[in-house]
Amino acid sequence: MLKIRLKVKHLVLSIAAAGAFVPLLTGVIVPQSELYLTRKQAAAEDFRGREAIREAIDGSWITDKQKWRLIRDYMIDYTPDKPRASDFDLYAGPGFTQMHHNGKENLFGSAEKIPYLESYVARAPVDGYWLGAAKHLAYCYMLGGETERAIAALEQAAKRLSGERYANMHHELAMRAAEIAGDAGRLEKAETMLAELTSRLGGGETQWNDKIAELRARLIVRGGDLQQSLKRVQAELDEMQKRQSSQGDRIRLEQSIRLRERLVLEADRQAASASSVSGAVKRSDGTPLSRTGVYLREARIVNQSVSENDPYQAVTDENGRFAFDSVVPGSYQLYLGLDFDQISGWTWPVGLDDWIDVDGRNDVELPVSLQPLIEQQSPVNQTTVTGPTIDFQWRKVEGAAYYNVNVGIEIRQGTGSTSLRTHVTENRLRIPVEQLYDQQFGLSYEKAGEWSTIDPATILGFADPGTRFFWSVEAYDGNDKLITRSNGYRLDDDSIGNLPFFFVRQRTMTDADKLTAEGRFEEALAAYRKAFADDPGDIHALRMTSRLLFAKAAVTGDRSFADEAHPYLAKLAELYPRPGYASQLMHYYYEKRDWSAFNGMYALYTRLSEQPLSSYETSIYATALMKQGKYAEALIPFEKALKADGSHRFIGNYISALLYVERSAESALQMAEAYPERSFGPPTRDWRQLVASLRAEADGAASYFEELNGKLDLHFRGQTDDLRSWLASTDKAAMKAFIQAVMGVH
Repeated sequence: MLKIRLKVKHLVLSIAAAGAFVPLLTGVIVPQSELYLTRKQAAAEDFRGREAIREAIDGSWITDKQKWRLIRDYMIDYTPDKPRASDFDLYAGPGFTQMHHNGKENLFGSAEKIPYLESYVARAPVDGYWLGAAKHLAYCYMLGGETERAIAALEQAAKRLSGERYANMHHELAMRAAEIAGDAGRLEKAETMLAELTSRLGGGETQWNDKIAELRARLIVRGGDLQQSLKRVQAELDEMQKRQSSQGDRIRLEQSIRLRERLVLEADRQAASASSVSGAVKRSDGTPLSRTGVYLREARIVNQSVSENDPYQAVTDENGRFAFDSVVPGSYQLYLGLDFDQISGWTWPVGLDDWIDVDGRNDVELPVSLQPLIEQQSPVNQTTVTGPTIDFQWRKVEGAAYYNVNVGIEIRQGTGSTSLRTHVTENRLRIPVEQLYDQQFGLSYEKAGEWSTIDPATILGFADPGTRFFWSVEAYDGNDKLITRSNGYRLDDDSIGNLPFFFVRQRTMTDADKLTAEGRFEEALAAYRKAFADDPGDIHALRMTSRLLFAKAAVTGDRSFADEAHPYLAKLAELYPRPGYASQLMHYYYEKRDWSAFNGMYALYTRLSEQPLSSYETSIYATALMKQGKYAEALIPFEKALKADGSHRFIGNYISALLYVERSAESALQMAEAYPERSFGPPTRDWRQLVASLRAEADGAASYFEELNGKLDLHFRGQTDDLRSWLASTDKAAMKAFIQAVMGVH
């Protein structure tokens, strides 16, 4: 009976609890579940998610805090507050293609966001997100051509800010409003707004002087008559320097000094260059592309994302034309801002080493032509290859002298690709599938030093029949200029074409392969070694043993594993002589400074290679000759490599060889001027200036070049301790700077 009562009591309590839970379920849990589903749909960029987000914000079933969070997550985060030359879907150039939008904020158009942003700015808590919302609201107004509303929105937002706590935010809104006024051509209003901002500054906020001076300089340059403005600023500065009676005067004085500096620099820039850079952006059929962004980017910033602060930016007119005046002499690259409908089915065939040289004397004309993407014909649409050969085929490109074919792999963190064959003269390529197994992809790993974090797909490559692969092709003319390619944006029914995906299922996975696929690399390595010991003709086991050991060396930084891999790789090259294995051995001997073995493997590689040596491989060979003391012999391969390599990556070594052989700076100076080093990011080395300084320091003394040659020998022969001792003690500044620059060439 007791047990029954306990059960009944427990049942009653359960029913009571359930009864109490019903309103909680309908009033709190259900709305929160809907909010969860809404976020899930939005994360997938689902149209239903977009509508659900609007319903959630407009409804009354979630809290204000949650509404602000939705607006923040899907309408504010990662969004711009300033238009660049214009607002484009993507930016493309020699170094990279940069998507402007990313999923979440792209769910809503600018006009759709406005009422929600207005509500957020009026009522949400004031913090960094609020500031971003205010500036993005103004941006949305500007996209709709409503400059006055943009300025008014910023001014209205600033009224919510009072006290020292929000002073910096207030200044930022005021500065943005002045920028908008100036960009709209309302220069006097912008100047008035800057004067009001200046009057608000306290003694501890002088960091704003730099920003205000920079904007005032831009306004003056935009207004024209730079020289007259410079005189006026100088007169104002002279007057203020006499007074300096108040804190406000000191702030204005500091601003004026910085403003004058900027105007002087701009005047010097305009005086230094008579060069203009202009052109037109068109498709190959002659159709001009209007409202395309054009960015002329200096060498120092080409490794950075396109920014609203890029100094040279324009938008093409209805004829696709653009122009930049008074361009400072130097090396530049061109980038384009494009909308998806402009680029879908087309590509801009620009290469990594496409540079524009501006000399300050001559104008530069840059025709930009978009080309149709190459149509890929086989293998496509997830074809499965099971036979002994694989046939790549694509539509022939008019004017193409040869094609390069690349293959790619899907991995955990995205995709990876590698060159399969270059200089293919026909619009088809047939190769044995066995050669696909030789292809190695770049390693993808999560943590440096831990080889267990390597993505197994990057080790197995084509040996895994479960992996999906893709391919692409590029067409080049007889001058090695890229004409067009297959990989690009295909976003409509007319351009989508065949999908370049395929599977290779000619073989089955071994037990060792399965261990590799599971990331159990130590066990896999032991299994491959045993398989090779049991069957010395097992090429796959030999290949994978070598590959795993070299991967371990690369990720851990322990080169002893490369030494351990060496006999396996050497045996592989003996049993199965393929150019890839000869190349890998060649670089191994280069690092070991085993020059006899290097020279022999280089000769083997050149015999086996089915394509011309790259400029990099030729430069490595030339550098190896220098490390053997064969400076004169190195000159010819260096000359060949530099003509093919637009980055002139090894110009420092070539100049060193010239200086060593000729014991004079004249030829070296000419080559430094002809082949300026162009790198994506630091360090940037001005070899012309370095050699000119050498010549001045030498002052014709033959003994100077004898000493220089001795230091070059120390470097190229690897006697680093002796070289460092000399660097620490020498008083020859130019020679020291040159040797340090050469030490940085890789």
